[in-house]
Amino acid sequence: MTDASPAKRLDDAGVCRTPHPLEIIEEEHALQLELCALLESIADNLPAKLEPALAVIAISILKGSVKAHTKFEEDALFPILRGRLSSNDTVVQALASLSQQHECDEDIADELVEALTDALQSGAPQNPETLGYILRGYFENQRRHIAWEESVVLPAARKALTVEDLARLQEWIMTSDHPRCIRIPLLTLRAGKSSSSICVKCPASLGQEK
Repeated sequence: MTDASPAKRLDDAGVCRTPHPLEIIEEEHALQLELCALLESIADNLPAKLEPALAVIAISILKGSVKAHTKFEEDALFPILRGRLSSNDTVVQALASLSQQHECDEDIADELVEALTDALQSGAPQNPETLGYILRGYFENQRRHIAWEESVVLPAARKALTVEDLARLQEWIMTSDHPRCIRIPLLTLRAGKSSSSICVKCPASLGQEK
């Protein structure tokens, strides 16, 4: 393990740190907490009313960034982090628990998307009490889940992951269905045949950045 921050290690190694994988996770956690607040607002307004605009936003986030975030952690971050830790490390045990939560939360998220979509189409939820119960269960679980990742997983990742590990995570992000980069517009990223090929042309990757 090393005490240097992931960002500094990427800089020292001359590796493009945009998007920094651990900072991406923190940003996505912030978005998910905003989603939790939005879902709580929807639940608080039931059964009196369902605000269509809030429901549309919630559906979009649940179907898009939340699923992408979970896939990134399960397919990239967690396996790489496990490889840097001993099998009896408490963080490895935490990762197993978080993976189980991911499966459960994905099922609930799908149920929420379906229920909110049906409510929008019909003009009102068929069973507002049940919808409110599902909403509260989801956002309460998510808040605990995010707090656990922020306090356990990310600190462990900052200490354990190497420059090579971080570069692999960056590559995963840039070649995924949801590439992220503050240097390149999102439409350009998604229109390109390969985000990794776009990276090759980036001045930061070529060492041309001033």
